Amino acid sequence: MLVLPISESENYKTETGLELVQDHIARGMVLEVSKEYEGVYEKGDVVAFSKGAGVSQTYNSQQCLWIDAKAAPDGDVWFIEKQS
Repeated sequence: MLVLPISESENYKTETGLELVQDHIARGMVLEVSKEYEGVYEKGDVVAFSKGAGVSQTYNSQQCLWIDAKAAPDGDVWFIEKQS
């Protein structure tokens, strides 16, 4: 799955009020998804993954990452952020 990393300016707060310190988790917007994961992820979804995960690639003049779309710990994705 190809994601565009999102720069962090503050910690992420969950719906239940937990604050996630951004030392180990990065966020990225999904740009491309393999057929295997269609229906799980959509273009534009924001996913959380471990910092340092993925392989860098320039895509449409932007520095992006290829990450493993499987859920952690077998893959890179910890959760999908749903917009309310």
